[in-house]
Amino acid sequence: MSAAPAYSYPQPSRAPQRAPRPQVRAIPGGRVREQGVSPQFVTLAKLAAVMLVAFAVVCCVRIALTAATVSTSIESQELTQQISQARKDGNALEVSQSALSNPTHVRAAAAELGMVEPSVTETIVLEPDVVATDEAGNLSLTQSLQRASGLGE
Repeated sequence: MSAAPAYSYPQPSRAPQRAPRPQVRAIPGGRVREQGVSPQFVTLAKLAAVMLVAFAVVCCVRIALTAATVSTSIESQELTQQISQARKDGNALEVSQSALSNPTHVRAAAAELGMVEPSVTETIVLEPDVVATDEAGNLSLTQSLQRASGLGE
């Protein structure tokens, strides 16, 4: 047989060497202080936020009160104008009523229409009403019947 091997396996190449790790040692000691926001700054920030919200609420209330005042003022002016117009109309009606109720004016208007005063006037006398009411103002059947029976006699 021959001296050559039947199978040849590839030879593993050498693995690259890793760099040595740096040595880390823990040093015993106290607590490590976290660097962050100081508690005083957090308190001041909260206080500023509360003051900002309170200021915004006060501004909203002020705007609402101003708007209500303006609308009330406008309504008051409209009512004043309506009252003034009603007074003018009332005064005009009073003048018209006094002119129409004046007997001289009535006679002149009647003469224009061809009306004249009657030469003779007569009056009619009516018998008393048979319908009676009690002290409360309600109709009273018994008193009405008594009156009706007294009239027929």
